[in-house]
Amino acid sequence: MKVTAHQNEMRRRNLRRGAAAIEFAIVLPVLLVALLGMTDFGRFSYTAVAVANAARSGAEYGSMNTCDANNPGPWQAGITQAAVDEFSQMSGFDSSLLTVTVNTATESNGLRRVSVQVAYPFHTLTTWGWIPNSFNLQQTVVMRGLR
Repeated sequence: MKVTAHQNEMRRRNLRRGAAAIEFAIVLPVLLVALLGMTDFGRFSYTAVAVANAARSGAEYGSMNTCDANNPGPWQAGITQAAVDEFSQMSGFDSSLLTVTVNTATESNGLRRVSVQVAYPFHTLTTWGWIPNSFNLQQTVVMRGLR
């Protein structure tokens, strides 16, 4: 039985289709890992910026408003609320997980410095072998209080 040129061409096309499927099967896991990695890195960056903005917002409130030495509770609550308000714009935000720590120091010249530390846990979407699955992102901002 003689093989025609048309049959030879069809055989080559079928072999090429099989090669493309094998190449796709090899490349697909690499593409998925890259996509998940980019997604986790984007979420990490977004959360890190949100934590930094919340700390800055709390420190701004603390520096702009005076603290009553006899009753610092409302002032500290205002700082915490400013940080929560700034962070609450983030999707999936859980205010019970946000930690805001406020410290003050008075310098020898009488100027007051406000230090606000904000911490929030970050969880990756995928378990990566070389980084932890969950860790705290934290940022500290120190600002001089106004007279």
